[in-house]
Amino acid sequence: MRIRTLSRYILTQYLGNLLLGLLIFTFVLLLDRFFELVDLLVHKGAGLGLTLKLLMTLLPTSLSLTLPMSNLLAALLTFGHLSETNEITAARASGVATWDIIFTPLVAAALSVLFLVPFNTHWAPHAQSGFRKIYVQLLQRNPLVRIEEKTFADIGEYHVYVEKKSWRKPPLRGLTIYKTPAGRPPLRIYARRGEAKVDAERGVWFVLENGHIQEINPTSTRRWFYTTFRVYELFIPFENTAQASTRGIQEMDNGELARAAGVLRAKGLPYPLYTCERQLRIALAVTPLLFVLLGIPLALRVRRGGRSIGFGLSFGVVLIYYVLLMGGVGLAQRGALPVTPLVWFANGVITAVSLWLGWRMLKQ
Repeated sequence: MRIRTLSRYILTQYLGNLLLGLLIFTFVLLLDRFFELVDLLVHKGAGLGLTLKLLMTLLPTSLSLTLPMSNLLAALLTFGHLSETNEITAARASGVATWDIIFTPLVAAALSVLFLVPFNTHWAPHAQSGFRKIYVQLLQRNPLVRIEEKTFADIGEYHVYVEKKSWRKPPLRGLTIYKTPAGRPPLRIYARRGEAKVDAERGVWFVLENGHIQEINPTSTRRWFYTTFRVYELFIPFENTAQASTRGIQEMDNGELARAAGVLRAKGLPYPLYTCERQLRIALAVTPLLFVLLGIPLALRVRRGGRSIGFGLSFGVVLIYYVLLMGGVGLAQRGALPVTPLVWFANGVITAVSLWLGWRMLKQ
C-alpha cells in the first residue's frame, strides 16, 4: 500500500510536468507557424474553419519532438524536486527500493514509445500530407495568400510583385506583373495601385489603375510596345498542375518509403534518403525512454528541482542529442557509410551515458 501511494504521488507530479513540457515546447516550436496562421486568418481572409483545419493538422506533427523533450523535462523536474526535498532519501530509509521509485515514470515513458512508433511511421506523415493539401486548397481558393510585400509570388503563368499592401482601397501599391511565356516575348505590366478578386472556380481578376504595359515587338526585338492605361483588368486563370499532388519524403509513411527504396534498389540507384528517413523515425520514437533513463539519475546528481535548472538541463541534453543525431543523419544521407549505425549513434551515446549514471545511482 505504501509503495502504491508513493507511485501515485510520483506519477501525478511526473504527468503534470509532462503536460507542462508539452505546452511549452509545442508553443516554442510552432511559434512562427502560429503567427503565419494568425496572418492568414486576419489579413489574408483564409477563414476561421480553414485556419482551424490547418492548426489541427499542424499540431500533431510536433509530437515527434515535443513528447521526448517533455519526458526528459518531466524526469528532471520530478526527481530534482524529490531529491531537493529529501523525499527520495526518506523513501529509501523506509525500505522502498530504487526500482519502485522510478518504475512509474519508466512505464509512462515506455507508453510514449509505444505511441510514437506508429505515430512517427504512419500518422505524422499523413498529417503533414493533410496540412499540405489543405494549404494548397487555400491557395487555390485565394492565391492572394502568396502575395507579400517586396516578394515575387507566382499565380498561374504570371509573377506578381507588390511594393506595398495597404488597408486603403485599392490595397495593392506599386504592382508589377511579369509574364515570360516560352517561345513568346515577355510582358511587363506596372500599376501604381490595384486590387484583386478571386473566382474560386476560374482564377484571379486584377483591376489595375494608372499604369502601363510593356511588350517586345515579336517582329523586331529592338522595338517595344508601350501602352498606358487608367484602368486595366487582367484575368489570370488557375493552373491545375501536377505539383499539387507531389508528395515529399516526409509525407510518406514507412511502407511507402520501403516501396520507394525497393524501386530504386531494383534500378541500381542509390536509396539512402528513404532508408535514413525510416530509421530516423524509429530512433526518435524510442527517445522518451532513453531521456527518462538519463534524466532520473541526472536530476538526482544535480539535487536541485528548480524549473530553471530543469529547463536548462533539458535544453542542453536535447541540443547535444540532436547535434549528434543530425550529424549522423547527414553522413548517412550521403551513402558513404552504413545508414543504421549512423542514425542510431546518438541513441547509443544517450544509452551509454544513461546506463553509467544509472549504475552509479543504484550503487548509492
